[in-house]
Amino acid sequence: MKYRIVSLGCPKNLVDSEHLAGRLDHAGHALSEDADLVIINTCAFIADACSESIETILEEARKISGNGKRLVVTGCLVDRYGKELPKLLPEVDLFVGRGSCGDIERLVDVNGACLSGDCAAEGSSIECSPRRVLTPAPTTYLKIQEGCNNRCSYCTIPSIRGPLRSLPIDHIEEEFLTLLEKGFREFNIIGQDITSYGRDNGSDIKKLLARLLATKGDFFIRLLYMHPKGIDDALTEMISNDERIVKYFDIPIQHSEDRLLRSMKRGYTKKELGDLFGKIKKEMPDAVLRTTVMVGYPGETEEDFSGLCAFVGEWEFDNLGAFMYSREKGTTAARIKGHVPKSTKKKRYQRIMELQKDISKRRLKRFLGKQTQVIVEAREAGTTTGRTLLQAPDVDGIAFIRGNCAVGEIRQGKIVGTLDYDVMVELGGVNGTDK
Repeated sequence: MKYRIVSLGCPKNLVDSEHLAGRLDHAGHALSEDADLVIINTCAFIADACSESIETILEEARKISGNGKRLVVTGCLVDRYGKELPKLLPEVDLFVGRGSCGDIERLVDVNGACLSGDCAAEGSSIECSPRRVLTPAPTTYLKIQEGCNNRCSYCTIPSIRGPLRSLPIDHIEEEFLTLLEKGFREFNIIGQDITSYGRDNGSDIKKLLARLLATKGDFFIRLLYMHPKGIDDALTEMISNDERIVKYFDIPIQHSEDRLLRSMKRGYTKKELGDLFGKIKKEMPDAVLRTTVMVGYPGETEEDFSGLCAFVGEWEFDNLGAFMYSREKGTTAARIKGHVPKSTKKKRYQRIMELQKDISKRRLKRFLGKQTQVIVEAREAGTTTGRTLLQAPDVDGIAFIRGNCAVGEIRQGKIVGTLDYDVMVELGGVNGTDK
């Protein structure tokens, strides 16, 4: 059987899709654009993600309608809405909850036909399954946990993906070593909150990093999705002292004003955030700071928003992602009074992104003339692009690369120009010998 996977949403979902592909490969099936079976791994974090998932399902259903091909839907949309979906989307042959993805090869037969039943019951989870990486070397992700225990007032993740479940260190190390042997060099460690890793099994993120860093080799580790209250002195010291950990801090704060932080159940204060960012900037002046903020949370006043803008201006994050609050059924925040009009949320989103654009442009200039390692990712119409190690995949800017190189190489170069979010890098050496 030939199959194709459409993966929506975050990198954590991408890794789940790669485990699905690994199981199907292991069962003797083949990944192909001309597929007998189309699997859509959906996202349902907020309303916009649900809409994108449904639109994708309908689009794929139209493509394969009437030609005997089958459509399977899995992921967060299935876990969130469950048995409501078959009536809403009769075009789908089978809905598979994430708890049954470990049995995907059993749930479809050798002809690509789906077993009877609209929603597969709970079976084997996917995290410890074989994995087929769907992105080209040298970049990949290491997902170290599933679920979350933080219970932020606006977030649906705990209800969709369940409580925190940390993968065993031995399993993560085995996957890391396998990927290293296959030529992957940039490992982006992900989870809903990676600083909470191990709280459910007696381990912690520092023990995991120590295990991975005990491996000799030419590789880099980037830590993504770090909760502010989980970053302690020992973790920042570890990041500072090992050159194989990229000096990149992805720390979503959501807001800066104490009244809203309490309502969001974030577990920290504005002062504690300032202390953390001050410490990082003092100890690692060239470190990159990325954060995520939310505008239009229920009860957010113009004064609150101005406070957030002032905080962003004070700490000057290198990169910032913003999103408008989405009222999600079943969350505590959905029941709070004082919801902000959509038009106001849009204006605040635009204002904070304009503020950040100027900050990012100014912050990038400090790297002018400095040496950097750059990952060569694409060449099209005579233009070569990639990323420096201080740019995370998909969410940050890119590097425009000058010099002879091949896609997939990690090369040494000098930053010779900066734009709003992007940089220009001039390579040194030839044929990748300057790694």
